[in-house]
Amino acid sequence: MQYNPVLKGLRVAVTGGTSGLGLALVRRLTENEARVAFVARSADEVDRVATETGAVGIVGDVGKINEIYPMALQITGNLGGLDVLINNASTLGPVPLVPLADTDYEDLEEALLINVVGPFRLTKALFGALATSVRDRRGGLVVNISSDAAVNAYATWGVYGASKAALRHLTAIWDEESTDAGIRFLSVDPGDMDTPLHALADPDSDPSMLKRPEDSAAEIVDAVLAAPPIIDAIAHRVRSWLPLAADTVCRIGCSPSPPTAASSTCAVPIFPPSFGLATSSWQTMPQHFPRVCMDNTSQPATPSRSGWPLS
Repeated sequence: MQYNPVLKGLRVAVTGGTSGLGLALVRRLTENEARVAFVARSADEVDRVATETGAVGIVGDVGKINEIYPMALQITGNLGGLDVLINNASTLGPVPLVPLADTDYEDLEEALLINVVGPFRLTKALFGALATSVRDRRGGLVVNISSDAAVNAYATWGVYGASKAALRHLTAIWDEESTDAGIRFLSVDPGDMDTPLHALADPDSDPSMLKRPEDSAAEIVDAVLAAPPIIDAIAHRVRSWLPLAADTVCRIGCSPSPPTAASSTCAVPIFPPSFGLATSSWQTMPQHFPRVCMDNTSQPATPSRSGWPLS
């Protein structure tokens, strides 16, 4: 794995962080020096992953309302705020999977509590911290892990599919309503992965035909870096590193006044490929670059590489 310096100091919370995709995310983020808090139900597994990765482990169940606010307080207290929330924890419902006609009401209710209501409650509890992150130009992003079962009707996947469909639409509404606060919401389908959850759902599947959770985690981290709040934070951070005055930087790639549409050359002086950003992030950056150039009369901050965005 190539080290990505822009992740250093980014404050991220991951639910369901002790196995599968969640564990892969915690590992990838901590290996790149992000500050990570993760949540899971098993105290033993939380201790194991915390010891392995150095992340902050929190024992909790997102499906239980009385655990949400203590969970949120532990996240922000340990990280000193929050820049990115990844709602990954989920349940399949009854296994082996059964048709809806054979599904108990209690099983559907539990899936909705964990897969929909839990992420809603935790997001709401952390909304203020995320809004502060936006104001501080650090971040302000929520990633909700979805599934193709959210958009395709698969027989026997009714409980899981219905709950993921609800989460997907909830994500879209959150994103629409949070424009003024500057917080963005992403729904990400990581694909069919070789995880314990998939093994429960389809025990006869061939693991060699499934994605590695590490690969999906890498794609999700790329999506995080490509999201506008994070790009804005990176732009602010990198501008502070450069020994050039902001107006000089603008003259390299942009016109002295903010251009109406930035070309790809605008990103070159600010975000060279060697900076460690993925292709998906690189392609998204030019449209946000003018925000760096707009401030072309101010003095640049003292260069610093010690914190996110500055220590």
